[in-house]
Amino acid sequence: MSELHLKQISEEQIEALLRLQEIVFMNLKQKDQLSTLTKEEFKRILTGEGYMVGVFCKEQLIAARALLKPRSEESEHLGLDAGLTKDQLNQVVYQEISLVHPEFRGNRLQQRMGNWLMQNLVNEGSSYSFICATVAPTNLASLIDKFKQGLEVVALKEKYGGKLRFVFLKDLNDTSNFTVLEEKEVELTALEEQRHLLQEGYRGNELKNEDGRRYRIRYQLRSKNESGFNML
Repeated sequence: MSELHLKQISEEQIEALLRLQEIVFMNLKQKDQLSTLTKEEFKRILTGEGYMVGVFCKEQLIAARALLKPRSEESEHLGLDAGLTKDQLNQVVYQEISLVHPEFRGNRLQQRMGNWLMQNLVNEGSSYSFICATVAPTNLASLIDKFKQGLEVVALKEKYGGKLRFVFLKDLNDTSNFTVLEEKEVELTALEEQRHLLQEGYRGNELKNEDGRRYRIRYQLRSKNESGFNML
């Protein structure tokens, strides 16, 4: 769609962001898929603690996606869920909220915005080494998006006041080789089996689909062949 264009969102567009978030939320069949942000949280991202890109159609904001620089002292820090040390927490950036207006779904806008944000990180020569994110197990579009960007499932736990979430991690500097010791494919809906595998040290690295309806996640147990961080 040639009339769509991406650009960085400014603080002056917070009200448009809130309206878009409300539209997206009201059109969700499963409301727990989206953990909404407050006006103050959007302002925090837009005033130096993150990045946010928007997709505009004739100057109307129809999609938005954010990266957040979390505070290392946060008790619910996703880096801790992912097994990072406290010294590594200041090297973490979150893939935050992603919003697409219902009338514009199917245009790969989430992926386009993700690519824009990641390229922005590269262009500014950021010092971040780890990307973390959370996704509801029922949010298929976001699961597909995270796996396509090379993030892996490292935990499954309750976040945001009791909402079940996959915790994703990507090490931007990892160049290590590893040996796959064991590999299993698990139905996406088999949450307790996945929780058990994750506790045993497995990592989910691919979402597979055989018949357009049944989705499975491939989990691997690995042994690293060289020194360094071995989660990915």
